[in-house]
Amino acid sequence: MRANLARRSLLLGAGSVCLLPWSAVGATDKLNIGGARGSIDFAIGDSKVFRTTGTFKDWQGFLRIEEQDVPRSAVQVVVRTKSVQMLDTQQTAMMRDEDFFDVEKFPEMTFRSTTVERTGETTLRVGGDVTLRGITRPMVLAVSVTDRRPEAAPGTRYARFRAEGAIKRSEFGMTKYIDIVGDTVDISIRADAWR
Repeated sequence: MRANLARRSLLLGAGSVCLLPWSAVGATDKLNIGGARGSIDFAIGDSKVFRTTGTFKDWQGFLRIEEQDVPRSAVQVVVRTKSVQMLDTQQTAMMRDEDFFDVEKFPEMTFRSTTVERTGETTLRVGGDVTLRGITRPMVLAVSVTDRRPEAAPGTRYARFRAEGAIKRSEFGMTKYIDIVGDTVDISIRADAWR
């Protein structure tokens, strides 16, 4: 179950990975991200014993990049929890029920950045809050950016990004099978950011 939330989820995230190298953008630039041009994947479980993976198909967000003041940059992402897909239909149905994402009661999962720190020429550390099942907890994403196109026209790709992070599913009330599968959910986000 650790893996169920994390690799394609996010959340999170997705979203926090998108801050691009500051010299390549205007003083302030707003970029879009979403499931049409990216993926939020997650993996749950100890690979030596059990590990399963999933993804979220329907998500979108935006990035606001502040070239002159990087910590003021921001990321927001909204994930439709019903779009979760696992390796088979049985696992997918299980993830959607009340023991896990409870998609009827909590149709959305969100990520909002609270801190952005540049750690290298093309890397960032993005901290933020994940809200899932009505519970908000902190999360940190390590973000890298490639294939920048500073002169990209509106509606075209500006850059590609990748973000990695993890959450504890127990912190969001998802404890079923935790003693068998585990608690940690690894999250991987890949997306094109476009103007």
